[in-house]
Amino acid sequence: MTGAPPARPERSERLGGAFHRLLAACGLTNLGDGMLATALPLIAATLTHDPLAVSGLLAARFLPWLLVAPLSGVLLDRVDRLRAMAAANAVAAAAVAVLAAVVALGRAELWILYTVLFLVVACETVSDPAARISAARLVPGRLLDRANGRLEGMHLVAQDCAAKPVAGMLFAVAALLPVAGTALSYALCSLLVASVVLLLRRRPRPDGDADAAGTEREPAEGVLRSLREGLAHVFGDRLILRMMFANAGTMAGVQMATAVMVLHVRQVLEVPVALYGLFIATIAVGGIAGAAAASRLVLAVGRRTVMTAGYAGMGAGLAAMGLTDDARLAAAAWALVGVSMTTSNIAGSVFFQAVVPEHVRGRVSAVYRTVGWGLAPAGALAGGLLGRIDLGLPYLVGGLLVLGTVLVFWRTIAECARLCDEAAARLAAADAAPR
Repeated sequence: MTGAPPARPERSERLGGAFHRLLAACGLTNLGDGMLATALPLIAATLTHDPLAVSGLLAARFLPWLLVAPLSGVLLDRVDRLRAMAAANAVAAAAVAVLAAVVALGRAELWILYTVLFLVVACETVSDPAARISAARLVPGRLLDRANGRLEGMHLVAQDCAAKPVAGMLFAVAALLPVAGTALSYALCSLLVASVVLLLRRRPRPDGDADAAGTEREPAEGVLRSLREGLAHVFGDRLILRMMFANAGTMAGVQMATAVMVLHVRQVLEVPVALYGLFIATIAVGGIAGAAAASRLVLAVGRRTVMTAGYAGMGAGLAAMGLTDDARLAAAAWALVGVSMTTSNIAGSVFFQAVVPEHVRGRVSAVYRTVGWGLAPAGALAGGLLGRIDLGLPYLVGGLLVLGTVLVFWRTIAECARLCDEAAARLAAADAAPR
C-alpha cells in the first residue's frame, strides 16, 4: 500500500508572521544553548583539572531527559504549549542570570554549574518539543515540511555555526560575557513566544484547535494517571515503539563517534588546534544544506526514500570517518552525517505533528526523546572504551550500528513515511476546503 503523495505547495506561499516569530525565538534559545554548552566546560576547567569532575556536566546535560522529560510531556498535553515554552525560557533565563551574578562575584563552584545546567535542560525538555509540535498550529499543512526545514536550519545556524565560536571569543574577554549573553537570549526568546501567543489570540480559533486550551485536550486527572496513559500509548503502538528504538540505536551510534571526536581529529587526522572548530562545524554546514533541500527532496524522490537514505547516510558517514586518516575526506564524511541527519529529521517531523493523536503528542514526544537520549551516555561510554583500542573504532562500530538499525527497521521507517504522507495530504485537503 502506498501513501498519498505530499501536496506540492507554491514556492511563493509564505509561512506567516506568527511562524517567523517562533522561528526567531527558536534561534534565540538555540543561541543560548550553544553559548552555555561552550562556556560551562571552560568555566569548569578553571575550577578543576579532574576529568571526572568536568565530565559531570555531561551527566547534568542528559539527566533531565531521563528524569524530567516524561513529566514535561504530561505538562505539554495539559496546557497551551506556546505559553509553556515562554514560561520555560523565562525560568531558564532567571537560572542563568543567577549564574552570571555568581561568576561576576568570583563565587562559581562546580555544584552550581551542575545545578544550573540541570535546570536549563529541564526547561529545554518543555521548550524544544513545544516548538516543534506547535509549528503545525502556525502554518498551513501543505507548508509543514518547509516550516520544519526552517526550524532545523535555524537550530544548526544558531547553535553550531554562531553560538559556539561567539561564546569562545566572549570567554576569552571575560567568563561573564557568554553566560550573560545566554541569559539575554533565553529572555528574548520568552518575550517573542509570548508575542506569538498574543498574536494567535487575535485570530479566529479554528474548530478543533485544542492546543489553544490545554484543558480541552487533556481532562483534569492525576499526573501519574496521565503519565501512565502516555506510556501505554507508546508501548501499545508497535510503530511508535519500533521508531523509538530505531532512533535510540541511531543516537547510540552517533554518540560513540562524538565521544572521542577531539582526540580523533587532533591525533589521527592531525588537524591543528586553530582549525578544530572549523572541522567540527562541517556537520552544521552539511545540516544547513540538508535543511534547505529537505522539502524539495521529499517532493522529488518521496518521503520514504529521504528518511531511509538519511539513516543510511549517517551510518555511512561515520564508518567512512573511521576508515580514513585524511582530514579533508573525514570532513566531507562528517558533513554527510549532517546532511543525512537533518533531512531524515525534517521528513519524519510530521509524524509527531500530525500522525500522533493530538491529546498525547506531548507525552509521546517526551517518552520518545527519553529513550533516545537515555542511550546516548551508554553510546558515549562504549565509544570511549573502543577508543582506548583504536580511535577509529568508535566511528566504524558506531556507523555499523546505525546501518544495522536501518536494516532491522527499514519496514518501520517506510510505514512511518507512509503515514506522514497521508497526514500531510489530509492537512493540505483541510487547507483547501471552504471555511
